[in-house]
This record gives sequence, C-alpha cells and structure tokens, in this order.
Amino acid sequence: MTQKLSEWMNKNINKNHSTHKHTHYKNHNIRPSDHQGGAKMRIIPLGGLEEVGKNIMAIEYGNDIIIIDCGMSFAGPEMLGVDYIVPDVSYLQKRKHNVRGIIFTHGHLDHIGAAQYIIPKLGNPHLYATKLTAGLLKNRLREFALDKTAKIHEYNESTTLKLGAFEVEFFRVNHSIPDGMGVFVKSPAGTLVHTGDFKFDYAPAIDKPADLQRISQIGRKGIDVLMIDSTNAAKPGFCRSEKDIGDTLEDVITKTKGRLIIASFSSLIGRINQIVNIASKHNRKVFLSGRSMIDNMKLAEDLGYTTYPKGTVRKIGPNATSLPPSQTIILTTGAQGETLSALTRMAIGEHPHVKIHEGDTVVISASPIPGNELAIVNVINNLYRQGAKVITNGDMDIHTSGHAHKEEIKLMYSLIKPKCYVPIHGELFMRMGHAEMIKTIADPAMTITMLESNGDVLEVGKQGVRKSKQKIPANDILVDGLGFGDIGSKVIQERKIMSTDGILILLFHAYEKTKRLVCEPDIISRGFVYVKESQEIASETKQVAKKAFEQVVQENRNINLKDLKRELTPHISRFIRKRLGREPMIIPIMMYI
Repeated sequence: MTQKLSEWMNKNINKNHSTHKHTHYKNHNIRPSDHQGGAKMRIIPLGGLEEVGKNIMAIEYGNDIIIIDCGMSFAGPEMLGVDYIVPDVSYLQKRKHNVRGIIFTHGHLDHIGAAQYIIPKLGNPHLYATKLTAGLLKNRLREFALDKTAKIHEYNESTTLKLGAFEVEFFRVNHSIPDGMGVFVKSPAGTLVHTGDFKFDYAPAIDKPADLQRISQIGRKGIDVLMIDSTNAAKPGFCRSEKDIGDTLEDVITKTKGRLIIASFSSLIGRINQIVNIASKHNRKVFLSGRSMIDNMKLAEDLGYTTYPKGTVRKIGPNATSLPPSQTIILTTGAQGETLSALTRMAIGEHPHVKIHEGDTVVISASPIPGNELAIVNVINNLYRQGAKVITNGDMDIHTSGHAHKEEIKLMYSLIKPKCYVPIHGELFMRMGHAEMIKTIADPAMTITMLESNGDVLEVGKQGVRKSKQKIPANDILVDGLGFGDIGSKVIQERKIMSTDGILILLFHAYEKTKRLVCEPDIISRGFVYVKESQEIASETKQVAKKAFEQVVQENRNINLKDLKRELTPHISRFIRKRLGREPMIIPIMMYI
C-alpha cells in the first residue's frame, strides 16, 4: 500500500499547477462591511476542541462572520436521558445580522447535525454545501419543516465564494463519506486553511482522490494559519484505503456459505456501494435494514453517488427470508450497539423481519467509538447466543478510519507550510500529541498554538497570530426529546441522584391555620427502598420527618411553604445518610386542610 500511495502522490503533486480554474459564486446581495484598517481576523471554535464531534467554528472580521460546520455530539452515559449535545451560539446570535453564511465541509452529523437548532437562531443564513452534503442537510431539515425556507447553495472544488470581507475557496480531501472539502479563507487581515475531517486515499471507493495539486497551490499563496484534524494524529503510517477494505470484504463474501449480515455506518456510502457491487458479482441479493441506511442510500442513488444498477438493493421485508441464505446479504445499521438499532434488535430476537439462525455470519465493519465498547460487546454476545458467527475489525481489516494518521498529517503540513499551526478536532490529549508529533518535522520558524478549549479566540493581523485573552461562551446545550436547552447541570445532577439512590417523597397533612399535623407523614419510595418490605425503615423515617416538621413550625409558625420544604429536607437527609449510607432525592409535599 505504501508504494502505491507514494506513486499516487508523486503523480498528483507534480502535475502542472496552472490547470486549476475557479468559478465565482454569486454573492446573494450581501452588503459590504465596514473594513477597519487595523481590524483582525478572529477565529473562534465554539465546538470540536473538547470532544470528538460538535464541530463548529466562527471566523470574524469587522462586521462580517462566516461559520464552518454546525455539528452535534452524542451524549455519553453520564448524561442521563440526554439525546445529544449541540453548540452554544449565543455569541453569534447577538450578531446574527453579521453572519454571511455557514459552510459545511461534509455530511456527517458531527458537522451538520445541529443545523436544525442553530439556523433559526441565526436568522436563517445562507448555507453552502457540496451536492451530497446538501442532500443530507435537506433531509435533516425536512424533519423539522425547515427545508422549504432554508437557503442552501451547492459548491464544488472550483467554487469561489465572496462573503462580505471574506473570499472562500475549497480543495478536495478524502474522508469516510464522499464530497469532503477543506476550506481556504482569505480576509484583509490574513489567511486560514481549515482541513475539515480528512485523509489521503489513493483509491477511494466512490470519491475522487484528494487534490494534492490544489492543496500545494494554496500553500504557495502563503498561509497564516493551518487548522488541522487531530482525531488519529497519534496513529502511525497512513489510513488503509477503502479499496483494500473492499478487497477484504469480497474475500469474506466469497468464502461465506450461509447468510451474511454486514453492519456499518450508514454514511459509509462508498463502502456500501462496494459491498453491493461485490454481492451482485457473486449472485447475492442485498437488503437494507435501518432507517438511516435506507434513507442515505436512496439519496446517494438519486444524486448519482452509486455505481450499482438501480433496483439492486431492496428495503428489508418479509421477502428477505424467501431466498436461500447463500444468496442473501443484509446491510444494517447498529455497528455501535445502539439500543434501538436494527442489529441490536436482531441480536435480541426483536427485529420484525430478521431472525438470527445457526449458520449466519455477522460482519461488524466499524471500529468502536469510545464509550460504545460495552454496548457492542453485549450485541456480539447476544449474536453468538442466537447461533451466529461474528467477524470484527479485530479479526481482519474490514474497516478503515476517515481521519488522517501521522504520515498524512505530515504530508498536509508539508503542502501548506503555514506560519502558525493549530491542531483542532479532538480531545486535548489528542491535540497535544498532535502538536508534539508535528514539532519533529516543522520549520523552527513556524509557531504551534494550542487553543485549549471551546470559546478560545485566535487573532490574525498585521502583527502576526496570537491567542486572545478573551473567552467566548461555549457551553454544552443539551437536547432531550423535543426540549432544546431546557435542562442543565442541575437537572443532570438530580437524574444521577435518582439513578443511584432513588427518590423519597414525604406527604405531610396539616391544618392550614395551626400548622399542626393531622397524622403521620405518608411515604412514597421509588428506587430507594420497597416500603412494604422495609416497614422498620419506613416507620423510623416517618418519625424523623414528623419531629422535623413540628420543630421547624414551632420555631417559625409563619414560615412560607418554600422555606418549610427547604428546612425539612436536611433533617430527613441526615437521618437516611446515617442510617443507610444513602442519599436519595427527598421531596416534601404539603397538603393543608
């Protein structure tokens, strides 16, 4: 592979650089901004620096702002009940009249997934995306009835955008979804290259190879800041090519005699396309299971991103079991062990159309996302219980990343040769390791700047590049069901308490005038103790609660309801902590007669 990649790089870099032509994009009547002579270009990552995901970056000059990406991240197990997390755009919301457009580098949810929440807050700005990304974006906005009003414009690697003070160009990169782009931004104060998520693939499954000639051409313009993907910066060598993964999967398909179930990310359109073509070659029919898999492949077919004949793939249904197992492949979602995914439902016997049988082979063509390992193990265990054989990336090379390894990052650096180098996209330890790695080959004159957290500000001006002392608000906004930003750390803390120690409700009946108790408090317990089987504890708790109520009321007969509840809680909490070593959520309820 290394030899092939070397030949490919030499071929692509040494082309005649004068061949690239740009087409200029209409400016959509954007008013000219006030360009102060001493103004700086301010680069503000509002997400993507403290996590893998939730990528969004604002670039500001004078009265003009452009935004690169608008992504979400999935909530971890500690975020009880939260569906996902989106960026805080309060800084941009106050300046929404300055937002000239949002540019999307590719169609993954960690880059487009927050659009439906953020776009209305920013006054419905112009959106710029490649053809496939635009299609995925429209599908996402359609779920929120925003697709009809969204101002989506398609761009390609030859497009030039003029957005206020900014001139924006693009260069093609490879990723695990087609149509990935890097971004070149020029302002009166300086220049920026943002790689997006990238790798270099000499033989991508559908996409064209990254445009090394174009990247080198941009580098020769003199780049002030290079912001570069850090996700796999610690991994040696190069990413494996999607072509190599296709060869391995063909070997599996050829040698497997029974039914094949292949789980993968629904956005891996190139890999899915390869699998369908291989299946057709070996006389197997392909059925798609999982809503996102079906929707994404329909969109890819409609937009011309597939090479297999139309009608080759079908939605899963009762007909999936009518063919002999040796003639069937089921492509499914659920490679990360998601609770409601198609593969998980197959593994526990609850899928409406697919029952796992002895002789089935399940291929998980993905690597675990950190935090999902246990869920994936549970799914694999359940598949084995049903009689299936399971093949993972640990057994053979059936998955490759979409993020650059060390040698690809070094290649990107050598093509751009920036004055300032900024690792982005990833946890702090990833970006710190990235910085240390690039020091081994970097020009001593180049500076490496670490933006430690979301909301840090990098300023570019005539005096060079420096990190500002200003900090922009960049909190996590939690999405729970249809609620957006209506829960915070206090709610999460309360959920954690209820999940670990339960909840204890004490119902007090008292006369309104005298505040004298009518009877002992009633107790309702959930996740704390089972009251019917813990009469002793219940009785003691009632007595402590009664005594606390009488004491608080005696000290202040005019106490209001809110203060009364606040005074009662610590009395009861101390008793339970001392008696049982637990700290349930305690809720006193007053009923006055």
